[in-house]
Amino acid sequence: MQVAIRARRLVPDSAAEPIEDGAVVVDGDTIAAVGPWRDVAAGDAEVLDLGDVTLLPGMFDCHVHLTMDPAAAHTSAAPTLTDEDAAALMVANASRLLDAGVTTACDLGAPGVVATTVRDRIARGDVEGPRLLVANAPITVPGGHAHAMGGEASGVDEVRAMVRRRAAEGADLIKVMTTGGFMTAGSRPWEARYSYEELVAVVETAHEHGMRVTTHALGVEGIERAVAAGVDTIEHCGWVTRDGSRFDERIARAIVDEGVSVSPTMNSACLAQDYFCPWDERDHVVDNLRSMHRAGITLVAGTDAGIGLVHFERYADGLSVFADAGMSPREILAAATDVPPTSAASPTGRAGCPPACPPTSWPWTATPPPTTARSPARCSSWPGAGGTP
Repeated sequence: MQVAIRARRLVPDSAAEPIEDGAVVVDGDTIAAVGPWRDVAAGDAEVLDLGDVTLLPGMFDCHVHLTMDPAAAHTSAAPTLTDEDAAALMVANASRLLDAGVTTACDLGAPGVVATTVRDRIARGDVEGPRLLVANAPITVPGGHAHAMGGEASGVDEVRAMVRRRAAEGADLIKVMTTGGFMTAGSRPWEARYSYEELVAVVETAHEHGMRVTTHALGVEGIERAVAAGVDTIEHCGWVTRDGSRFDERIARAIVDEGVSVSPTMNSACLAQDYFCPWDERDHVVDNLRSMHRAGITLVAGTDAGIGLVHFERYADGLSVFADAGMSPREILAAATDVPPTSAASPTGRAGCPPACPPTSWPWTATPPPTTARSPARCSSWPGAGGTP
C-alpha cells in the first residue's frame, strides 16, 4: 500500500525551487515519487495531508554520542553505564534524533560494540531510529581524550592494530583523536597528540579496509597535521590555541585543496544566549566558522549531541549558528542534507558523514503529528516554514 504525504510546500533538495502543494509518495520503505501533488498523487494511495508545513529531505547529524546523557550534571567522555544500560540510552536518544528530523547520524564514540549492536537493531527494524554509522571507541594516545572508552594506542604498529580491531568489530568508520579535548582533563586540546607517521598509519590502514577516517582536531597544530596525513573529515576544527583561537588561511586552503570536509559541531552551546562553548569567545568562534565558509571548505552539520546540555532534540540550534556565520538558507540545507557526489564516492574520496543515496531511497526527515504512525521513509515537516529556502 502506497502512502502519499502531502504538504503546502515541498523542497526536494537544497538546489531545488520550492514546490507549492507538493507530495512524497512512499511505497513500503522506498520513496516512489516526489513532486507536485497533481503529478504524483496515486489514486489508491493512503493520503496523509500535513497541511501548512514544508517537507524537506532527511537531515543528517555527523557527530553524536548516543551513549551520553546531555541532562547529566557533568560532562565526561568516561563511560559509566553497563552495556545493557548504554544500549537502552542509545535507543532512547536515537528516537529523539529521529523526532528532530535526523534520518542519518554518525555516532563518534562509544565503548565496546554497543554502538554496532544498536545500529544493527535499528537496521533490522527492531527499534526506531535514524540510520547509524558508528566508530565505536575512538583511537587516542594513552591518557588522551576519551581514553576511558578503550581505544588507547601508541606508535605506528599499535594504531594499525586498533584500526583493524575496529574493522573486526564492524565499525563503519574510524575516529582518531589528533588533539586533546576539553572533556578529558590534561589532554591539551590545543596540542597535536599523534605524530604525522601515526596518523598516516591510521588513514592507510582504514582505507585498506574500506573505512573513512574522521578526526577530532581542535588545535591549529593538529588540524594541519591531520590534513597532511590524509584524513577524510575533521570534527570541530576549532582553530584552538593555548590562549584562544586563530584561523589560519594557509591551512584552510590545504583543507580545500585536499577535499577534506569539516563538521564544525555547532550546537546549543554556540547560541548567543547562554553561550558556553569552551573554545573561545563566541565572536571568535563564529568568525572562524565564517572564515571557513568563505574559504570554500565543505561544511557538514554535526552537533556533538550527548555532551552536557547539548540535547538531541535541539538539532536545529546548530543550523542557527550556521546562519549567524553568514550561510544562506540553501547552504545550510545543503550542509544538513547533501553530500557532494565526488566526496561520497569512496573512502578515499574525502566523504562527509553519510554516503550518497539515490533519490528514490533517500530518507526524508520527520516530525510527524503525534498520532501518525512512523515509516522508515521519513519526511520532515517544518510548521510555518515558507518562502524560498
